Amino acid sequence: MSPSGRFDAFGSHHPLIPFLLMTYAIVASALVRHPAFLAVSLACAAAYYLLLKGRAGLRLLAAMAGLFVLVSAVNPLVNTMGETVLFAYAGGRPYTLEALCYGMATAAMLVAMMLWFSCFNAVMTSDAVMHLMAPVSPALSLVLTMTLRLIPLYQRKASDIAQARACIGRMPDDNLRARAEGGAAVLGALTSWAFESAVTTADSMRSRGFATGMRTTYARYRFDGRDALMLAGMLVLAAASGACMAGGAAACEFIPAIVVPSPTPLFWAGLTSFGILLSIPSITHVGERALWRYSLSKI
Repeated sequence: MSPSGRFDAFGSHHPLIPFLLMTYAIVASALVRHPAFLAVSLACAAAYYLLLKGRAGLRLLAAMAGLFVLVSAVNPLVNTMGETVLFAYAGGRPYTLEALCYGMATAAMLVAMMLWFSCFNAVMTSDAVMHLMAPVSPALSLVLTMTLRLIPLYQRKASDIAQARACIGRMPDDNLRARAEGGAAVLGALTSWAFESAVTTADSMRSRGFATGMRTTYARYRFDGRDALMLAGMLVLAAASGACMAGGAAACEFIPAIVVPSPTPLFWAGLTSFGILLSIPSITHVGERALWRYSLSKI
């Protein structure tokens, strides 16, 4: 179940499945500069994020579109390399087509990575991360899980303290100094509460025998045949796309001249396997929803 309350079929797999796929998507998006591969990564990330968030996801996509335009337009201002001068500014400083295209590729890479990270954050809950990391490093998984929990917890507690002070008239907003003093008071109360909560948590863990012997773990997730089949398909597609990229299928140059090789069978094989792999979350999500609606229609 995604945070928006929507059932996510891909997220219902064992946490290893979404972890590996989105990690591969993030790493691949950071390494390639070919427009076609970046466009595929960007489109798949945006589609899956919209499926997870619904209309609420349009805000982030609009912000990402603005970021894309900003990075693309600013890059030629700081990078004047390139053969094709579009115009000159500031006393003859060139604004080149090659730098603009390189900025667009960089912006696409940045936006795609941020969207995949957003999908990762929506699907990989704290208990899923702890389940994956516990066999490797139990202490690190515990610290990470507690950190992920404390961020929203502190935000809610700070809001509660501010509302309580406002109810007794202790949150003046008539000038900047008064608001700063009110914010400092909220921060002080929040810090005191955090220390007290930490002591209480430590005492509770000690009384329950934490780190005093062999630990037992509760495994909420089970790796079944469905997960094995999904993992096998993902590995085949990842190996195929990775081999094609390593073979030069995603080769592309922007500086000092734009060089995009003509499509070859290796390029199409790599792009197709890459696109299918990154489309798995969206396809799984839409397929499960269609199957559910079909089942309801038969009742």
